[in-house]
Amino acid sequence: MRLKLRVSIEREPEIIKELQDRNIEISENAEFVLIEETDEDKIRCRKDNEIIVVSLHEICYIESLGRDVFIHLYNGKCYKSDKRLYQFEGELSSDDFIRISNSVIIARKSIKKIKPSLSCKYLLTLEDNSIVDVTRTYYYKFKDFFGI
Repeated sequence: MRLKLRVSIEREPEIIKELQDRNIEISENAEFVLIEETDEDKIRCRKDNEIIVVSLHEICYIESLGRDVFIHLYNGKCYKSDKRLYQFEGELSSDDFIRISNSVIIARKSIKKIKPSLSCKYLLTLEDNSIVDVTRTYYYKFKDFFGI
Protein backbone atom coordinates (compact mmCIF):
# COMPACT_ATOMS: atom_id res chain seq x y z
CA MET A 1 0.00 0.00 0.00
CA ARG A 2 1.16 3.54 -0.75
CA LEU A 3 0.18 6.70 1.14
CA LYS A 4 0.71 10.40 0.63
CA LEU A 5 1.43 12.26 3.90
CA ARG A 6 0.03 15.60 5.07
CA VAL A 7 1.36 15.87 8.60
CA SER A 8 3.28 18.36 10.72
CA ILE A 9 7.03 18.61 10.16
CA GLU A 10 7.65 17.77 13.84
CA ARG A 11 5.79 14.45 13.66
CA GLU A 12 6.70 13.46 10.09
CA PRO A 13 9.82 11.34 10.92
CA GLU A 14 7.94 9.43 13.63
CA ILE A 15 4.97 8.75 11.35
CA ILE A 16 7.15 7.72 8.41
CA LYS A 17 9.05 5.25 10.60
CA GLU A 18 5.81 3.79 11.97
CA LEU A 19 4.36 3.36 8.47
CA GLN A 20 7.55 1.84 7.06
CA ASP A 21 7.61 -0.64 9.95
CA ARG A 22 4.18 -1.75 8.71
CA ASN A 23 5.41 -2.05 5.09
CA ILE A 24 3.52 1.02 3.91
CA GLU A 25 5.25 3.04 1.21
CA ILE A 26 5.21 6.86 1.32
CA SER A 27 4.73 8.50 -2.09
CA GLU A 28 3.43 11.78 -3.51
CA ASN A 29 1.75 9.75 -6.27
CA ALA A 30 -0.29 7.64 -3.86
CA GLU A 31 -4.04 7.29 -4.18
CA PHE A 32 -4.66 7.60 -0.42
CA VAL A 33 -3.71 10.55 1.79
CA LEU A 34 -2.94 10.40 5.51
CA ILE A 35 -3.87 13.76 7.08
CA GLU A 36 -3.06 14.77 10.62
CA GLU A 37 -6.01 16.41 12.36
CA THR A 38 -5.27 19.53 14.34
CA ASP A 39 -7.34 21.61 16.72
CA GLU A 40 -8.06 23.86 13.73
CA ASP A 41 -10.00 20.94 12.22
CA LYS A 42 -12.33 20.76 15.22
CA ILE A 43 -14.98 22.90 16.86
CA ARG A 44 -16.48 22.90 20.33
CA CYS A 45 -20.21 22.37 20.71
CA ARG A 46 -22.63 21.87 23.58
CA LYS A 47 -25.23 19.28 24.42
CA ASP A 48 -26.97 19.95 27.72
CA ASN A 49 -24.11 20.68 30.16
CA GLU A 50 -21.43 18.80 28.20
CA ILE A 51 -18.85 20.24 25.82
CA ILE A 52 -18.33 18.06 22.75
CA VAL A 53 -15.44 18.42 20.29
CA VAL A 54 -16.53 17.75 16.72
CA SER A 55 -14.32 17.25 13.67
CA LEU A 56 -15.12 19.45 10.68
CA HIS A 57 -15.30 16.30 8.56
CA GLU A 58 -18.35 15.15 10.55
CA ILE A 59 -20.40 18.30 9.85
CA CYS A 60 -23.24 18.02 7.35
CA TYR A 61 -24.57 21.56 7.83
CA ILE A 62 -24.76 24.45 10.27
CA GLU A 63 -28.07 26.15 10.88
CA SER A 64 -29.11 29.30 12.67
CA LEU A 65 -32.55 29.40 14.27
CA GLY A 66 -33.13 32.72 15.99
CA ARG A 67 -30.18 33.32 18.31
CA ASP A 68 -29.23 29.66 18.42
CA VAL A 69 -26.74 28.00 16.05
CA PHE A 70 -26.93 24.22 15.58
CA ILE A 71 -24.27 21.89 14.18
CA HIS A 72 -25.85 18.95 12.32
CA LEU A 73 -23.63 15.89 11.85
CA TYR A 74 -23.84 13.13 9.23
CA ASN A 75 -24.74 10.60 11.93
CA GLY A 76 -27.92 12.57 12.73
CA LYS A 77 -26.67 14.12 15.96
CA CYS A 78 -27.17 17.82 16.55
CA TYR A 79 -25.22 20.11 18.88
CA LYS A 80 -25.50 23.75 19.83
CA SER A 81 -22.72 26.30 19.34
CA ASP A 82 -21.98 29.62 20.99
CA LYS A 83 -20.57 31.04 17.75
CA ARG A 84 -22.65 33.04 15.28
CA LEU A 85 -23.15 31.87 11.70
CA TYR A 86 -21.05 34.72 10.26
CA GLN A 87 -18.14 33.58 12.48
CA PHE A 88 -18.33 30.07 11.04
CA GLU A 89 -18.50 31.50 7.52
CA GLY A 90 -15.25 33.40 8.13
CA GLU A 91 -13.43 30.48 9.79
CA LEU A 92 -14.45 27.52 7.62
CA SER A 93 -12.64 26.69 4.38
CA SER A 94 -14.48 28.13 1.39
CA ASP A 95 -13.43 25.00 -0.55
CA ASP A 96 -15.32 22.71 1.84
CA PHE A 97 -18.24 24.84 3.08
CA ILE A 98 -20.62 27.30 1.42
CA ARG A 99 -23.35 29.53 2.75
CA ILE A 100 -26.63 28.91 0.94
CA SER A 101 -28.99 31.19 2.85
CA ASN A 102 -29.01 33.69 5.70
CA SER A 103 -29.45 30.79 8.11
CA VAL A 104 -27.56 27.79 6.62
CA ILE A 105 -23.97 26.81 5.76
CA ILE A 106 -23.49 23.37 4.19
CA ALA A 107 -20.52 21.09 3.73
CA ARG A 108 -19.79 20.70 0.03
CA LYS A 109 -19.60 16.91 0.27
CA SER A 110 -22.95 16.70 2.10
CA ILE A 111 -25.09 17.26 -1.01
CA LYS A 112 -26.86 14.15 -2.23
CA LYS A 113 -29.31 15.77 -4.68
CA ILE A 114 -29.84 19.22 -6.25
CA LYS A 115 -33.32 20.08 -7.49
CA PRO A 116 -34.07 23.39 -9.27
CA SER A 117 -37.02 25.29 -7.83
CA LEU A 118 -38.98 28.36 -8.86
CA SER A 119 -37.65 31.92 -8.65
CA CYS A 120 -33.88 31.28 -8.77
CA LYS A 121 -33.75 28.71 -5.98
CA TYR A 122 -32.50 25.17 -5.48
CA LEU A 123 -33.73 22.50 -3.07
CA LEU A 124 -30.89 20.37 -1.73
CA THR A 125 -31.18 16.92 -0.24
CA LEU A 126 -28.24 16.32 2.07
CA GLU A 127 -26.54 13.06 3.09
CA ASP A 128 -28.49 13.00 6.37
CA ASN A 129 -31.72 13.32 4.29
CA SER A 130 -32.36 16.90 5.43
CA ILE A 131 -33.80 19.24 2.81
CA VAL A 132 -32.51 22.82 2.71
CA ASP A 133 -32.95 25.53 0.12
CA VAL A 134 -30.51 27.81 -1.64
CA THR A 135 -32.14 31.23 -1.49
CA ARG A 136 -32.12 33.80 -4.30
CA THR A 137 -29.44 35.87 -2.54
CA TYR A 138 -26.99 32.95 -2.67
CA TYR A 139 -28.23 31.37 -5.94
CA TYR A 140 -25.47 32.66 -8.26
CA LYS A 141 -22.72 32.10 -5.72
CA PHE A 142 -23.92 28.50 -5.37
CA LYS A 143 -24.05 28.01 -9.16
CA ASP A 144 -20.50 29.33 -9.54
CA PHE A 145 -19.25 27.21 -6.64
CA PHE A 146 -20.52 23.99 -8.27
CA GLY A 147 -20.15 25.06 -11.91
CA ILE A 148 -23.82 24.60 -12.69
